[in-house]
Amino acid sequence: MARNTVVGVFDSYGEAEQAVAELVTIGVDRSDIRINANQEVPAYATQDTTARGSSRPHDEDLGDRIRNFFHSLFGGDDEDTNRYAEAARRGGAVVTVHADSAEEADRAADVLDRRGAVDVDARASDWKQSGWAGSPPPARSAQEAGTDRSAVIPVVQEQLQVGTRRRERGGVRIYSHMEEAPVQERVTLREEHAVVERRPADRPATEADFAAFKEGTIEVRETVEEPVVAKTARVVEEVVVGKEISERTETVSDSVRHGEVDVEQLGGNAARESTTRRSQAGALDTDPDYRRHWQTNYGTSGGRYEDYEPAYRYGSTLGSDERYRGRDWNDIEPDVRRDWESRHPGSAWDRFKAAVHHGWEKITGRR
Repeated sequence: MARNTVVGVFDSYGEAEQAVAELVTIGVDRSDIRINANQEVPAYATQDTTARGSSRPHDEDLGDRIRNFFHSLFGGDDEDTNRYAEAARRGGAVVTVHADSAEEADRAADVLDRRGAVDVDARASDWKQSGWAGSPPPARSAQEAGTDRSAVIPVVQEQLQVGTRRRERGGVRIYSHMEEAPVQERVTLREEHAVVERRPADRPATEADFAAFKEGTIEVRETVEEPVVAKTARVVEEVVVGKEISERTETVSDSVRHGEVDVEQLGGNAARESTTRRSQAGALDTDPDYRRHWQTNYGTSGGRYEDYEPAYRYGSTLGSDERYRGRDWNDIEPDVRRDWESRHPGSAWDRFKAAVHHGWEKITGRR
């Protein structure tokens, strides 16, 4: 297999689409992803096969083109080529991822496995037990191919899938450090000084004077106050760092494609009638008329549109039901009611009648 190329085979096209959507969300470039139904042949596969020197014409049959595609991926390994070609022929879709690195290839393989890619080895063992010889079925001749009386035309519709991914867009960084600032405080300091005063006197000495005068020493100490500085620390502010989570709803607008099949009736009088049939699921998803009808008739009485969607869907199927073709609503209503109640036991007919009727009118054009 080509380096960093991952292939997954799925039973349905819907499963393959979901795998592709998740591959994009993990960072795989959408241009490196290919999704093909089993009826389709990748254009790049035909080009790759031709580049390798294939002598088969571009209009070779589908089975040969599928096999050549896997032959180019597996580098000539016939056993793997046969198993994957048979899986693609029996399956619903093939997803091919051309990864930029081995790590991206591993992540892509994990996504394909998680989304339901078939185990080709296990399937091959079951096919062999059922009679498969391990090689592609023999090619039909042009004469045999001309005996087919039917052809299958796949009608494909894209679905919009919106996911989310996280990215950084800013933030805050907190630094903490110590700073010094000069401060001043006023303080009153006290000083004591010794004072000696001599005063002249001239008077007779008394007994008290003789008693007071004694030999000895008298000391008077001088004191002075000095400023003493002490520091205390106090918490004056707190800085709280965290995250505040908020949610918002954003409407994503895009366009999706859907397949249409035009049927032309051919007759002797050259009358031509062209009709376009859409898948009923797609019509309900893309036609805003159903929601407008629900809002007008049910929106004010509570409930959700999803509660009434089965009734709109059921009504839209009545237009293609042979039992009711060409008949009026009043004529088919009793039968439709019995069929509805048998399909939805306990569901009040009077509650959903208007939705069923609108779905029938929408498809048949009888308003």
